[in-house]
Amino acid sequence: MISVKNVSIYRIDRPIKIQFVGRDIPVENTAGNATYILNFLCYLRQAGCEIEYVIPNSSPKGRVPWYIISPALATLANVSVKNNLRIGRLLLRVNPLSDWLMELVRLVYICLPENLKNIYRSIRKERQTQAWDALPTPEELNFASSRFVRFKPNVAIANYTFLGSVLDSPVLDKTVLKVILTHDVLHQRYAHFKKLGLTTVESNWSWEHEAIQLSKAQVILAIQEEEAKLLKQMTPQSEVICIPKAAIIHDPSVTQVPGRCLFVGSRVDHNYYGLKWFLENVWLRVTQLIHDCSLHVCGTVCDLIQESFPNVHLLGRVDNLEPEYGAAEVCLVPLLAGSGLKIKLVEAMSYGRACVSTSVGVQGLGGVVGSAVLVADAPEDFAVAIHTVLTNKQKRQWMEEQAHSYAIAKLSPQAVYQPFVDYIYQYLEQVSHYNRT
Repeated sequence: MISVKNVSIYRIDRPIKIQFVGRDIPVENTAGNATYILNFLCYLRQAGCEIEYVIPNSSPKGRVPWYIISPALATLANVSVKNNLRIGRLLLRVNPLSDWLMELVRLVYICLPENLKNIYRSIRKERQTQAWDALPTPEELNFASSRFVRFKPNVAIANYTFLGSVLDSPVLDKTVLKVILTHDVLHQRYAHFKKLGLTTVESNWSWEHEAIQLSKAQVILAIQEEEAKLLKQMTPQSEVICIPKAAIIHDPSVTQVPGRCLFVGSRVDHNYYGLKWFLENVWLRVTQLIHDCSLHVCGTVCDLIQESFPNVHLLGRVDNLEPEYGAAEVCLVPLLAGSGLKIKLVEAMSYGRACVSTSVGVQGLGGVVGSAVLVADAPEDFAVAIHTVLTNKQKRQWMEEQAHSYAIAKLSPQAVYQPFVDYIYQYLEQVSHYNRT
């Protein structure tokens, strides 16, 4: 559990009310950003904050018109979803009726011939017209404002820069601290994918377009130091606070399996391209160097891998990753593009595991290069680095110690999240003092 110490250093005699606005329901062990959000919410909750998570999108989990909120999120925040009725942890979409009819069609989907399946897929594709990172629609803005009126937050946080417009709501007065949790620098991420000729679900973000959205917040939360510096250049009038994903230290009870490699990732662009590159260009070299090595791939990225590779086991989503991290002798971060902080790297170090990564994979964590992480970008160099970790037990154990030490010293929840909590208390004390005078 996360412990919070010395939080009440300012004279605030009431629970701090924090309202998040995001398009997705965060679920643990599904994606790095979801794990990060739940970790962050847990710290805020244990700091005594009252939290509401607002989803202005009526279909946060796609086509299914009902959803059961995970126990983890349900204990941390009240969840309010546009056009959804909440009964305990159950969400029921109340409108439109066509969604329920489409769900009935989906239930018999697996029995349909392939040509009818293609018709169903095309219908679903046509209905998904809103880009993931589109600016909020008027309906989304109105729903967010209606929840602001009811909850009366002290702090309003837009989860991702593209939702920054929700902070323009006229119901948020000057006493409310307006915050954007960035996760990524969007224009930088888009440019990186474009440079490599890779397709991505993100829109064509520019520096200017992103800066406009960022300017709507008084505080910008960056996920790593390099991006914090860039975000400060983009919004010099705003406070920028770096809060990477905290590492909850684990002591795996599972014995390591000789030659075991591990990759963990969800079905997003950067994971797919990185894993595909690794399997097609690196893994065969590794198996030639070490004949009895094996690779376990965990997460929904497995859904995108159609080919088979020797000694590779695609496990899909794994609810409890501790046995997988415990068995691994090396964790892999073979990413070619992307931005933000690679949550999989933080997670691997929290289990005290040696890692091999591309230079993209260690963005924001330069302090671990050459100690907990070996970095290589060429396929042959990546394979040699893996061979080094798997065959040099003394070096591997040293790297594991370095990973464990770094996670404790630099990525504890107290070290990562407390500066933002302190800022909130200081801000609200200043607001209270201003009102008293």
